[in-house]
Amino acid sequence: MTPGSGGNGRRVFKAARFWNSNVVGACVGGALGGALIVVVMGVVVLENPTRGAILFAGVVVLALTLTVLWLVPGNGIAVYPYAVAVDQGRGLELHAVLRRVYIPASDLRDLRRSYLQPGYIVRLTRRHGLLGSFIIPWYFGDQAEPLAAAIREEIGRRTTPAPDL
Repeated sequence: MTPGSGGNGRRVFKAARFWNSNVVGACVGGALGGALIVVVMGVVVLENPTRGAILFAGVVVLALTLTVLWLVPGNGIAVYPYAVAVDQGRGLELHAVLRRVYIPASDLRDLRRSYLQPGYIVRLTRRHGLLGSFIIPWYFGDQAEPLAAAIREEIGRRTTPAPDL
């Protein structure tokens, strides 16, 4: 599978089907699990309306709310994209389940091999929402290495001075 190319130097790198289904399944499972926890907390409070039960339910619902806010408006869901579009000389567009996050080339700091999980970590010079870095896992398939090379090229293009004319 080769990266898709569009006009004006745009290349799209898509993850393997396994990774796509994994990312979508995790989002659906997380949403259903969160809904189930809210229902269980409602039952706990209705059946035992003590101060401790209400406090516990409130803390759990607050944690779920903060998680959802980090994932969607905070761009946390884009940490593991399922596709990345590289606009030559301009930047990257991360495609996540519920979001698309555009990162200008000037905000790309570096790309490093990850020691905690197989793949690459792309660090940013400034945050986009709460997104300070994103991961290209090996599960991205045969597109992981070409995508890493394209990102390195963008970082190199940014750091290489333009020739004098």
